[in-house]
Amino acid sequence: MATDRIAFVAVFALGVTGAASFASSAAAQNRTIWPDDGVEIETVGGKFPGQHVKAKNGVLDISGAPELVTTLSNRTDKAAQVLLYVHNGSPQGLTPTGSVTLPPCGTGVIVCDLNPEPWVLDKPLELVGMSGRPMAEGEKSTFYSLKSVSSIDYFRFEGEDPKAFEIVSVELMGDERPRKVFHADSFLPFVDGYGQFMHLEWPGKVHSDEELRRRAEEEDAWLASVGIPFPDIDAFGGWAAGPKREATGFFRVEKMDGKWWFVDPLGNLFWSSGIDCIHANGSEFTGVSGRENYFSWLPAKDDPRFGMFWDVWKWKSWRGYYSKEENIPYDVIDFPGMNLVRKYGDGWREKYRELAHRRLRAWGVNTIGNWSSVDICKLRKTPYTLCLDTRGTPRRKDTDGRWGPLPDAESPEFETKFRERVRKAAAWMKDDPWCLGVFVDNELSWKRVPDAAAVAEAYYSTVKRILREELPNHLYLGDRIGWGDPEVYRVASRFCDVVSLNIYSRAPDHDLPEGSEDAPMLVGEFHFGALDRGMLHTGLVTARDQEERARCYLEYLRQSATRPRIVGAHWFQWRDQPLTGRFDCENFQCGFVDVADTPYPELVDAARQFASEMYPLRSGK
Repeated sequence: MATDRIAFVAVFALGVTGAASFASSAAAQNRTIWPDDGVEIETVGGKFPGQHVKAKNGVLDISGAPELVTTLSNRTDKAAQVLLYVHNGSPQGLTPTGSVTLPPCGTGVIVCDLNPEPWVLDKPLELVGMSGRPMAEGEKSTFYSLKSVSSIDYFRFEGEDPKAFEIVSVELMGDERPRKVFHADSFLPFVDGYGQFMHLEWPGKVHSDEELRRRAEEEDAWLASVGIPFPDIDAFGGWAAGPKREATGFFRVEKMDGKWWFVDPLGNLFWSSGIDCIHANGSEFTGVSGRENYFSWLPAKDDPRFGMFWDVWKWKSWRGYYSKEENIPYDVIDFPGMNLVRKYGDGWREKYRELAHRRLRAWGVNTIGNWSSVDICKLRKTPYTLCLDTRGTPRRKDTDGRWGPLPDAESPEFETKFRERVRKAAAWMKDDPWCLGVFVDNELSWKRVPDAAAVAEAYYSTVKRILREELPNHLYLGDRIGWGDPEVYRVASRFCDVVSLNIYSRAPDHDLPEGSEDAPMLVGEFHFGALDRGMLHTGLVTARDQEERARCYLEYLRQSATRPRIVGAHWFQWRDQPLTGRFDCENFQCGFVDVADTPYPELVDAARQFASEMYPLRSGK
């Protein structure tokens, strides 16, 4: 392990009041924030080799400047992507990040945005039920603290020499960007009748029902005229012009020339580019009870057109939405559903189910991901994943975590209840060639499990056996691991046909640990979000704006397609989460479409670009 020293340089200026503010290098006096011997670079190898920038006292304060700018030099004759992460104990994935693809023997710059919140309240205002919300100066940030950073890490993927790139400089710089000031006394209500933020304008915002209907007509014309991004595909989205394998009538996995692939029912190679949570309505309710003054308009519950979009839920919140002690019934409403009625009129449900498949085809997305509508899957026009879970089965008393205790797969009741659930699904899809595979559960609490290997073996082996007996033609896609003991991954690789992981990062920077079986992997969730289109939380990985968001999406998929083990990656999710938070308070800007069902054009263009290059990129031809 080698250690070198590096100087951090910040561009610093004094305002007329004497308060410090950051400005551009052209107008400011340079100032070294940390002395030359105050920071060191630790060079590390392994699966993700790179360089970690650390303060000798253990803590870096990089607050105050809007941008962290790193210049890097590539010491090889091959292009290389370098990823940047600022580590500060933030929640899953939520941390400043950046990346650059360095040209052969060339240099590149990573500009990492350190100021994601473009607004501030003039004084505190209690706003509940939302992960992201405007705050007053001095309140704890929605996002992350830059005053106590543990390290700034730069790394590449496995197999690369960690000395193959050099950090030339790391600087804090840029003009302090002004923030929009919202006045707390006039902030409420802040949600309009379409579920949008009232206090800002942006491209694509809806202002009338007529505008919604016009957009539907314009998109219909576009879908009728646009071509498929990659024409050499079969009906399932497989690579019709690629190498031929045995046609079994169902999806399977196969390794060819050192790379794992899905093989579609026709025997063509298939790489899965998907989107999760594709629904017409009913998936994005937001709470109203106790927050009625957040909304400028709500329909009456007996409204003949919109009354059906009310519901009553119970939820024990772990983020303080309502009572932490007991489930309390509260009213919820579905703004996306009301917008679909306005946009598509009579027969909107049936129209939207068809539209979902038309969009996916035009965007070049070939898989319906987890938690999507069964009614959309049953049209059998796009390969889909089946979503099953073990809710209601016995739980282990010796485990706990974010989502509660693990299933007790050794209990006879577990097998009985889970088998019933599988048989119910099998009644409509047992012999369906359009089913890519079956997910069971999501982000189970595998972290710090006593005797993880034994618990995991009981769980995965039981689930695998039941699926083989009830759904013999379909792949077991695992449980979408979010975190856990390495032993869990090793056991999963033995029993799952495909090991699924949810990887919220700038790139698919996870792999199976040493000692695992040689198994394919599927990214079950990833996303990026920005705050330039009226949303209050970026989601788990932040982008500066929609243009950078689209670039991050494209680069993530490109990196996934070149990893030999990864057979697909699915974006979370189809639609932005509610502005005022869903059942667990998440209000992420993570959709391919917004609350008014308007697709984000930058993301659509990126999806089409990836589709046009996906199979040549995967095959290396």
